[in-house]
Amino acid sequence: MTETTTQGLTLADAPAIGQYWKGQGGIYAGIMPDYEGTQPRFLIFATDEAGNTQWGGLAAEEPRARNHDHGWGNTEQLAECRQRSHSHEAARFAATYEKDGHDDFYLPSRRELDLAYETIRDTFDATDWYWSSTDQSRVAAYGRNFGDLELTSLLKHIDGRARPMRSFPVAAAEPAES
Repeated sequence: MTETTTQGLTLADAPAIGQYWKGQGGIYAGIMPDYEGTQPRFLIFATDEAGNTQWGGLAAEEPRARNHDHGWGNTEQLAECRQRSHSHEAARFAATYEKDGHDDFYLPSRRELDLAYETIRDTFDATDWYWSSTDQSRVAAYGRNFGDLELTSLLKHIDGRARPMRSFPVAAAEPAES
């Protein structure tokens, strides 16, 4: 998993929300707001996903995978965990995913997944559970259903789906010459 960025793309370069962004590896879901003093980011969700996937690590807390806003660091911590009892299948799938020449995909954080629910909900299976990279406790992790079920966490050993995503900073538009 290598974090790469796409330099210089502005809001004017983005397709309509819900459209495949050619050359960027997936469906454009919108912009993640600037919550922690970092630059706002474009969110791109893969069209591919893994089904029947467990979050993993039941009975183990993952304190370095608790970021609610950016799943990159969470996924990095989970995918690198090599202990047999702490296998994180969903994160490993996302971390090894490649599309359109990009290998910087990761499992979305809780809020990144929530943004996808608000903007590209119809591109997800409404009858299944999608994992986030955000750990909740020794037995549960955050995620969501894209139907009408209001459930925000699930037991780590239950099967769900993993949808990789990538993000990169929104570049400032050049001021118009007068």
